[in-house]
Amino acid sequence: MITNLESLVAPLGETEFLALLRERRLMFLPGCGARRFETLLTWEVLNHLLDSATLPLGELRVLRESVSVPANFYLKHGRVDPVALSKLLDQGISLIFNLLDEHVPALRALCKSLERRTLESVKAAAIVTSGPGGALKCHYDDEDLVVLQIAGTKRWQVFNSPIVNPAPGVAKRTAPEGHTPVFDEALEPGDFLFLPAGHWHHCENGPHRSLHVSIAFVPPNGRHLMKALVSQLSSDETFGRPLTRAGSAEALAAHESALKSRLVDAIRNISLDRFLRERAALHPVEGIQLEGESIRRHETPV
Repeated sequence: MITNLESLVAPLGETEFLALLRERRLMFLPGCGARRFETLLTWEVLNHLLDSATLPLGELRVLRESVSVPANFYLKHGRVDPVALSKLLDQGISLIFNLLDEHVPALRALCKSLERRTLESVKAAAIVTSGPGGALKCHYDDEDLVVLQIAGTKRWQVFNSPIVNPAPGVAKRTAPEGHTPVFDEALEPGDFLFLPAGHWHHCENGPHRSLHVSIAFVPPNGRHLMKALVSQLSSDETFGRPLTRAGSAEALAAHESALKSRLVDAIRNISLDRFLRERAALHPVEGIQLEGESIRRHETPV
C-alpha cells in the first residue's frame, strides 16, 4: 500500500526523488506494477464520490481542450447525472476532480505524509478522459506534478524551454509552436511520471477511458515569506496610523522614518528555517482512519 514518499516513488529512493524535486528534472518510470496505484483510487471510489449528494461541485471541471462544458449538460437537480456525464466522456469530454485528497482517505493520508516529509503543500486531483482530444491545450503548471496512471492509457508530450519557477497569478505565456517533444510516451497502468513545474505539455487520450491521479507539490517561496511578513506587520501599531493625517511635514517625515525602521528590523529578523517550521506547525496532521469505508460498485466506470 502506498502511504508515504518511499512507497510512492519506489523503485526510486527518497533521496533520488528529492533531488528531482529540487532540480525540477523530468523523470519517467514505466512498469511500476499495473495495479499498484489502485490502493489510492479506483473507478468504484470515484463513482461513489460523483454519486454523493455532498460532493462540492466547485471542485469539478468538465471540459475539452480547455473549453468548459456548461453545467446543465451534466447536472440534474444540483447533482451530477452519471448517465449524462458518461455520454459526455464517450464524446471526448474530460473530467478533472480537484482537491481529491479531501474526499479519499488513502490520498489524504498520503498527501499529509508527503507534506510532513517535504514541508510543502501537497494536493491530489483525478483526471478522467476518453475519445478524441484532451482535457487541456498545451500548457504548463505552476506546481511540480507526480502523475500516476491507474487505468487506460494516455499519451504525454512534454516540450523543451520550460518556464523557470512559474508563479501562480502571473499571466500565462503563449505555448511554443513547432517544437519537437523531449518526451513522447503513452502512459499505461502502473506508470509514474514526474513532471516539473513550468514544463509545456499536452495529453492525447487513448482508445479507452483513462484515469490518472496527479499529485501536486507546491513549495513555499519568497512570495509566501513576504505575505507572512505583511501579516505580521499588519498588527503593528506603527503601520495602522493614517498617512494622510500627520498634521505637518515634520510629523509625516517622522512617521516615514518609523515605518522604515520597523521594516528594516523585521527584514533583519527574517529566518527561513523558522519561517518553514512555523508554516508547517500551522497545519498539524491529524490521525486518519483508512479502514471501514464502504464503496458501492457501479457497473460502468464514471
